[in-house]
Amino acid sequence: MGTVIYEASPFQAFLGSIGTALFLIVLGVVAIGLAVFRSKDNRFRRISTGLAGAFLLLVSCVLAATTIYSLSSSTQTIALVLNDKTIAADTCGDNGETCNHYVLSATTNTNAYDFDVPYDVYNTVQLNTCYQFTYYPNTGFLGLRPNTSSYHQIDNITKIAVADPATCQ
Repeated sequence: MGTVIYEASPFQAFLGSIGTALFLIVLGVVAIGLAVFRSKDNRFRRISTGLAGAFLLLVSCVLAATTIYSLSSSTQTIALVLNDKTIAADTCGDNGETCNHYVLSATTNTNAYDFDVPYDVYNTVQLNTCYQFTYYPNTGFLGLRPNTSSYHQIDNITKIAVADPATCQ
């Protein structure tokens, strides 16, 4: 294994999911609190606010469970030749702002991989070079793996290093 280009702790790899789950928990608790303690609102508004808060808590629990299942699985390492680099633009705000996602793509005879990486990693890697990716595979609710097909979208990367071309698929 050669030069390490990117390295992150498991906490850093799952920071987005952890932050989202915590945000939804706070939002759900606040909504339930408003439903309980705002006695001047009419009954329908209090019940609907409480149900919305309960729904947010349920969603946050499912997100937290899938994050814990993914985090408790072991990492996988694969060596691939990088085929493509893409900047994917998404609308991320009410005013039409766009957010960029930096994607590295690699393919084998049977599988296609897309790795979401930070901007500096995107600029550092070179096409047609062999890299070793260490990542946590995405797992669904109850530990079921949704990526059993030939396409794998991976965003929980812990390490990217230059690899020996003989080890690449």
